[in-house]
Amino acid sequence: MLTHPTLTHEFQTLGVQPGDTLLVHSSYKSLGGVEGGPQTVIDALLDVLSPTGTLIMPNFNFDFCKGVPWDVRETPSRMGAITELVRKDPRAKRVFHPIYSFAIIGPQAEFLTAERYTSSYGENSVFGKLRELDGKIMVIGLSYNDSMTFFHHVEEMEGVDYRYMKSFTGQVTDWDGTTREESFTMLVRDIEKGVHTMVDPMGALMEEAGMITVRQIGEAKVSLMRANEVYAFTAREMRREPGLLYYVEKE
Repeated sequence: MLTHPTLTHEFQTLGVQPGDTLLVHSSYKSLGGVEGGPQTVIDALLDVLSPTGTLIMPNFNFDFCKGVPWDVRETPSRMGAITELVRKDPRAKRVFHPIYSFAIIGPQAEFLTAERYTSSYGENSVFGKLRELDGKIMVIGLSYNDSMTFFHHVEEMEGVDYRYMKSFTGQVTDWDGTTREESFTMLVRDIEKGVHTMVDPMGALMEEAGMITVRQIGEAKVSLMRANEVYAFTAREMRREPGLLYYVEKE
């Protein structure tokens, strides 16, 4: 069983530092057992970040795209046990976005949640603001294809021909209980062309280039990288070889 002291040591050794702004994609089960459960992982991350650091957890939920109303106060995260605990944490602030929401604890929470934006991956999204803050991305026990939504931010900012902007409209409820109809956009893959997301090759290339630090923590492979370095590397390499981020299924 992993303990709080072990996790703090491992996160520090991986490269997390006090004052970092850190976006974490996580599979709690991948760690193989933690004394105290998923809250211990959160506490260890916050302790390593210190009070000057900021923890960002995805609270993504795609039900809005299927016509289900979204409530900033109640709609759960579909991104795992750790993310749902952070969403419910009284210290956390939540990004107002019915598809790509985030729960954030730390001094940068106000900056990251202040603006209501419509584009899921745009310049003023959390992904763009993470670059402004020279933040880091951690992946706990997940493949890059199941975690690195940041790559879609690069695709939107750089422009690609295998995705297009799609609008989703539905009912959203504010902190004060006010409900209204709003529209939000997402850069989606072109299904008619047979496009499938597959970003593992880009992740492997970044590991090969030494841009990602990897460490085994418990039973999980845990990766750490700088958002700005990921952006620059991906923007360059996707021009050289677009197949690093997607593939087309042949009929």
